[in-house]
Amino acid sequence: PADSTTECIGGREDVTPVDGVAPGGLRSALVLVGAYDRRTGCPVLGVINEPFFRRDPLTRRWQGRYHWGVAYGDTRLCSLSP
Repeated sequence: PADSTTECIGGREDVTPVDGVAPGGLRSALVLVGAYDRRTGCPVLGVINEPFFRRDPLTRRWQGRYHWGVAYGDTRLCSLSP
């Protein structure tokens, strides 16, 4: 599925990233939540969660990370640097 559900269920960890992007396996699973202005249809808020971003070599537990952005009126904020 496009939402990477199969990647989570399969639990594949052996996929090598290509140019820094994992083409499959757990590291390709993402969760996207977005909101839009119903009047204009323009997106105003988005959050991307990467639950399997990196595995701690000592504990072997997965560490996640997230990115977010807001664009509403004159407000333009995000968690990423340009």
